[in-house]
Amino acid sequence: MPNSVPRTSNATHRFVIGRDGEGHWIARDEQGQTGGVFADKVSAIRFATMESDHQAGAIRFAPRSARLSLFN
Repeated sequence: MPNSVPRTSNATHRFVIGRDGEGHWIARDEQGQTGGVFADKVSAIRFATMESDHQAGAIRFAPRSARLSLFN
């Protein structure tokens, strides 16, 4: 996926956050191990932050033009 940020070696999961075609917020880890569908951006960020053990650089945002899916 484009727009990568530098990764931190300590992050358990690295997440991408964006919207699906129906406007829901998606947070999913890049290995496809965990993720969720959320009603708002704050909830998606909170989930990804908790799942990545609050590691800097573990979360990135998909471009607005991209449509994410929980399962790819």
